[in-house]
Amino acid sequence: MRITRLFAAAGLASLLVAPVALQAQSGNGASITPYAGYLVTGNWYEGPLGTNISASNAPMLGLAGSLPIAHRVALTGSAAYASGDLRVGLPIIGGINLGKATSYLYDAGVELGGLNTRATGIAPFLQAGIGGITNEIKKGALSTRATNLAYSAGVGIDVGVTGGFGLRVQAKDWIGKFDSKEAIGFNTDSKLTHNWALTAGVRFSF
Repeated sequence: MRITRLFAAAGLASLLVAPVALQAQSGNGASITPYAGYLVTGNWYEGPLGTNISASNAPMLGLAGSLPIAHRVALTGSAAYASGDLRVGLPIIGGINLGKATSYLYDAGVELGGLNTRATGIAPFLQAGIGGITNEIKKGALSTRATNLAYSAGVGIDVGVTGGFGLRVQAKDWIGKFDSKEAIGFNTDSKLTHNWALTAGVRFSF
């Protein structure tokens, strides 16, 4: 898992930095997109009688980069942050908040479509990648964290306004399983969760 984290972090860093450096030399349509949105988090654990544990839905901020490698094909990378409450769902009363839960989501992958070959217009795109989710849980002076592998898939629309400026709207899903052993020291029956991000950002191309 540590090797996976290092691989994901190194790949993400190279993908976010490379577009700026390479585009300054070759003008090949690389871009960066700071964005904001809302993260809808799935349940980490589901128990009897409708009990569950999850991070609450929360606003998020992120940064994405892309580097075209062929016609309508690009390498992409992104990193995002969201902070909400650690929520325990209970029957009848609905649930209670027991602390703070901060999520860091990152990935690298491939994008098909989008405005990587022209400056203006409207173009849909698809993404698929692999990365990770790090969840940090705090309650008073106590804190713990867990990192798990995650697969990502996204769909969105680019709107090119000028040669170097545009808008990007996207729906993206990070799919992974909460690593309870790293967080609390033993395995629980964690489930595969979907973490939906609905975002909009400003796309700067070079």
